[in-house]
Amino acid sequence: MKKISGCTELYALLGNPAKHSLSPLIHNYFFKKYNLDAVYLSFEIIPSEFKTAFLGAWELGLSGINLTMPFKEDSLKYIDELDENAKNTGSVNTVKFDRKNRKIKGFNSDITGLTKSLCDHGFDFKKSKCLVIGAGGSARSSVYALLENQIENIYIYNRNQKKAEKIKILFDKISPGKIIVLKDFNQVPLKEIKLIINCTPIGMKQKDLYEKPEIPIPSTWNLINKFVFEMVYEPLATPFVKKALKDGAEVIYGTEMLLNQASFSFEMWTGIYPNITYLKKRFKDSIK
Repeated sequence: MKKISGCTELYALLGNPAKHSLSPLIHNYFFKKYNLDAVYLSFEIIPSEFKTAFLGAWELGLSGINLTMPFKEDSLKYIDELDENAKNTGSVNTVKFDRKNRKIKGFNSDITGLTKSLCDHGFDFKKSKCLVIGAGGSARSSVYALLENQIENIYIYNRNQKKAEKIKILFDKISPGKIIVLKDFNQVPLKEIKLIINCTPIGMKQKDLYEKPEIPIPSTWNLINKFVFEMVYEPLATPFVKKALKDGAEVIYGTEMLLNQASFSFEMWTGIYPNITYLKKRFKDSIK
């Protein structure tokens, strides 16, 4: 059992929901592997109490935190310095409390995590068209990462079309004309789409066992020969993933994204880029 002392560094995840998160497992494994006196916890925060929780983490002496839905954008007003990725997307998933310089620093490791996940599967960004579903922090990061890697076009669908339009306005300054906001799925040029990314919580483990599982796309779509990127990882095999596998798509699991972005977060906090071979195998085996 790990010994906790007054010198043990504390890191945490703030989100809602957050109890399902695998981040504590991942980061505590890293701390143990590299013999660091630190622990990582997960806190499920009521949205109205986010400011109190975020600034409280700073006041209590935490060394760093991760942010997940719905707080990736809410934190910006409390952060002193942003890296380029966070600045360009308006989305933060990693925070470093710099005690020496008395500054709160925000980073976006989702971008590097997504890029690495796609590269690991041999995805060719150039001359490819992508459909992004959702318009939150993860969608912003996904769009930015795709544009940075010179994707041909990005189609965005979100139930709240105005939120999707905001992403288009934000990134049209960087890559004019590459983003198309859709009113409905009937406008999707499915045959031309090479990659579909689900940036919504649709498919997440339901509290009601009798609730009908949802997928974020029309069930009639055939996903053969497409890349399907599922951000949800609880359950690991979501209804969307199951359909993609059945249709013959190349699936990038949510755990792959989680591990890759966690590795970059860990490096920002500790200066160590961790080896994730064991955890990748463990998660892959659990999917089977």
